[in-house]
Amino acid sequence: MITQFLKDIPSNELELNIQKMNALIEYCKDEESDELILISKNGMYHENFTNTNKPIAINSLTKVFAGTAIGLLIDEGLISSLHTPISTYFSNLKNTEMSEITLWHILTHTSGIHTDGHDNELSAAPNIAKYVLALPITDKPGTVSKYNNEAVGLLSEIVRTITGKTIDQYLNEKLFIPLGIKDWEWLKDQSNNPYAYAGLSLKGIDLAKFAYLHLNDGVWNGQQIITKHWIDMATHPTQSINRNWGYLWLTAYVEDVYIGYGMSGFGGKYLLVSPKENFIAIRLVHRRDPIPAPSADLFFKLAIDIIK
Repeated sequence: MITQFLKDIPSNELELNIQKMNALIEYCKDEESDELILISKNGMYHENFTNTNKPIAINSLTKVFAGTAIGLLIDEGLISSLHTPISTYFSNLKNTEMSEITLWHILTHTSGIHTDGHDNELSAAPNIAKYVLALPITDKPGTVSKYNNEAVGLLSEIVRTITGKTIDQYLNEKLFIPLGIKDWEWLKDQSNNPYAYAGLSLKGIDLAKFAYLHLNDGVWNGQQIITKHWIDMATHPTQSINRNWGYLWLTAYVEDVYIGYGMSGFGGKYLLVSPKENFIAIRLVHRRDPIPAPSADLFFKLAIDIIK
């Protein structure tokens, strides 16, 4: 099955709406994309517009890899529950206003930790975890949904506390090596901790492997890499505050009917997975300032139109 997935075929052999596919391809050309990958049950269409052979920064798409690290730790029994308070890993938080925050709150963007709405100060901090733990709480945990780079930034230190390995080392062992992902990069703070909210760079084909692993219920070449149970939980609505969020994945709908999930990264890095339709769409681009980023909404609309 993996061999079939890796088979690069012409777009007209995917058995998808060719007119709508061409609209997405033209959009990607017009927006100066580097890579477009479309996958159906028949195989993969891979357009490398610029013949790039370097990993591309996926920015906030990094978050779903950080979330996957937590899922793997759950599967291994190294985390007993997502409702574990983060004070378990940061003992100085006990009896503070952050003591109510759990892993679940971080994965669902409901931690209540102050966020600037960008990562300028966060990424400049010598130690991400220390910076975030010094921030105030602006909302009671579990009451407000707010996209939060700062809170997600704590996951890297949490993984290191649990495993004794940095999050990139842990994911390399548990995810990248099993999937044959060899050419990757991950930005780190001055304390040598990788950014959990951004910073990972991958080639399009390797992001496609990660997406296909999810489409295939966590199985790769007969090996269960991550449980189907975790994937199902992570990629479906997790809360009543904002049903768009799974565990750092965004859920996708057509006319109020769930069709799958995805995520976007600043600068035009997009991923959509639709299990029902056996469909994956990926668009990657090396950021070229001052060219403005294309609309994420338009990419997802064009991609979803193909399978509607």
